[in-house]
This record gives sequence, C-alpha cells and structure tokens, in this order.
Amino acid sequence: MSKKAQQGSIVLAFLFILILTSIGAAILLRANVDNQLTYREAKSVKAFWLAEAGIQRGVWEYKTNSCQGLVDTNGSACTSCSSCGGGNKTLAVSMSNNAGDYDITINAANSLLTAVGSYPSRTHAKKIQRSVKYTIGQINPFAYAMFSKGNIVISNNATVDSYDSNVGSYGGANIKTNGDVGTNGGTIDVLTVGNNAVIMGDASTGAGGTIDVGNGGMISGTQTHSNNISLPSVTVPATLTSLISNGTLSVGNKGTTTLTAGNYKYSNINLANNSTLNVTGNVSLYLTGASSLSTGNGVTINVNSGATLKVYVDGVLNVGNNAVINNVSHVPSNLQIYSTYTGSDGVTLSNNGDMYGAIYSPNTKVTINNNGSYYGSAIGSILSLANNGEVHYDEQLNNLANPYASTVFSNWQEI
Repeated sequence: MSKKAQQGSIVLAFLFILILTSIGAAILLRANVDNQLTYREAKSVKAFWLAEAGIQRGVWEYKTNSCQGLVDTNGSACTSCSSCGGGNKTLAVSMSNNAGDYDITINAANSLLTAVGSYPSRTHAKKIQRSVKYTIGQINPFAYAMFSKGNIVISNNATVDSYDSNVGSYGGANIKTNGDVGTNGGTIDVLTVGNNAVIMGDASTGAGGTIDVGNGGMISGTQTHSNNISLPSVTVPATLTSLISNGTLSVGNKGTTTLTAGNYKYSNINLANNSTLNVTGNVSLYLTGASSLSTGNGVTINVNSGATLKVYVDGVLNVGNNAVINNVSHVPSNLQIYSTYTGSDGVTLSNNGDMYGAIYSPNTKVTINNNGSYYGSAIGSILSLANNGEVHYDEQLNNLANPYASTVFSNWQEI
C-alpha cells in the first residue's frame, strides 16, 4: 500500500473513531438526561403525594378538629376555624425519615384549602414542589344576608345591604354591597324584588329558578342559578333538653330582669310594655312553648358587652312595636337564634322593631316588615321583607360556623 493510501486509511479510521465517540457521547448524554428526568419525575410524584397527604390532613383539621392543629398569622394556635386571628391558618409538617414535607393553608374566609408538597424538603436547594387546592363548598348560609329553601319576597321599597361590625355601627362609610340574597328554590320567580326594592349584593337561586325585578328595583351584583346548600333541621343540645323547665319567664310593664351566665329552660318568655331583659355572660336558652318569645311595646333585650345569647325555640318568636334586641353590643353574632318550629310564620320582626342577630330557622317562614330593621343574617324556609323593611348584613357573620351544616369539599385542582 502506498504511503498516500496509508495516510487516507488513517484519516478514515480517525473519522470513524470520532463518529463512534460522538455517538457514544450522545448515548451517554441521553442516558444521563433520562436518568435525571426519571429522578426528577420520581421526586415530582413524591411531592404530589405529599401535597395530597396535606389535603387529607387539612380536610381532617377543618371538619373534625376545628382547625385546632393550625396556627394564625402570628403563630398562635387556633381555637376554631371561624376565629383564628382573622387571617389565613397554616400548618407545616415534616415526614419522618426525611421523606419530605407538606404545608397546609386554609384561607381567612374558610373557602379554600391549599397544600404544597416538597421533596426532599421545603428548604432543599433542589427541591421539587407540587401544589393542590380544594374549594371548601359554600355550606354556610350565614354567608348571606337572607337565604331560604324556597320563595323570597322582597317587596316595595325594601332594602338589603351590608356593613362590617368590626368597623363600627351601620351607616355612613360603613354601608357596603355584600348583602347577598339566595335560595335553593328552582321555580319561576322564586325570588322577587319589588318596585324600588334594592339588593346591594348578589342574588342567586337553585337550578331552574328565576328572579323577577319590579319597576325601579335593583340588584347590584351578579345573578346565578346553581344553589344547593344544605339546611338541616335544628337539634337542641342535650345540655338544654335535659334541664327541668322553669315555666314562663314574665317581666311586667317597665320591669327589669337579668339572665347571668349559664343554661336556662323555659316554656315561654313574655316581656310586657317597656320592660327590659339584661343578659350578662354567656347564656344558652331553650324555649319550649308554643309562643316562645313575645314582646310588648318598647321592649329592650340587652346583650351586654362581652356577653352572648344563644336561643333555641320550639314555638313562635314575635318581636315588634319598637322593640330593640341586642341593644348594647350591636354585634349580631352575639345573639344567635335557632328555631325547630315547623308551622307557618315562625319568626316575625315588625312595627319598627330593631334586632341584631343571626337567625337559623330552616323549617318556617321568617318575616321582616313594617319598618323593621334587622342587622345580621336570616335563614328560613320562606323569607319575606316588606313595607320598608331593612336587612343590613354583618359581614363578620361569614365567619360564624353553622352547627347544622356539613362541610363540602369540591373542585380539586393541581396548581
């Protein structure tokens, strides 16, 4: 073989070796990339299941443990989901054997649960994180100014709006537009808004329901038609049903009586003209009679500062004729009324009566009329707001847990 041919063979050999080397390097590089991708995918899967574990823990904390395993924005332990510093509630968990971490957040409105899974840890420089969120279904009817199973009639010149009791009394700059009105009803005109009546908020019905708005009537917010909120019947606590009844509590004209902290059981409470009932401390009251609570002219029920009144009624509750209920604190959540009544017209507020409270009366009609002003939230089987009646929703009631509603988690989504 000539020298020139030998040189050509050597060049070809070098080219062949170079090609093989390049192919080998590419194969090694691809294998290394595949290994990295496989390793990253494995870590990503672990992070995802850590996030899922966080969701399951969050659901348990919310539904079973009342958020007591979480902390507020200041790091203080929560006492309940509805009262936890007013901000988001969080929990950080590290798995044993360096198996990763997850972090849980339930937002301030108790409407969203988020979990972030981290592998190998939340502080690792090359961590992989996956996030999952659950929508906590709107199961709290106290999130509405008015909510019913069926028809809602808001008649001529009636008004629904909102305010924030944490800011102060209703009025002036503290008049807001979150006075939402809703019903589960799914029939034509299940919600009617009369002439010049105003809803400063959203309006909603069940599937198939429609809303009728009269001349000059207004709904400031959105209108939707998909409600299906559970409104279970009231169950009176055994601590109250087991008490021996004290009969009728009567307060005569211009008389005064006081309920101090504790549990009470009466058949009825009758408050005569210009009488006063004072509540000091935390009071739970069970009224078993057919006419559970009736008031004369100018009656006052004072829920004093620092006190609360929770009332369970088996019969009719009638407040009117310039009566003022929850007169001192003016904080609706400090007066809660739960009605077991199943007849018609179980709760009536009328004739210039003013009341601050949260009424849960799922099996009877709630009526507010004749210039009655109600500050809080009203839930009934049917609702009527008429003759210049007013409902001013306290936005703080959105944090008031309804003991008879079950939590619904929906809309799972990875984020």
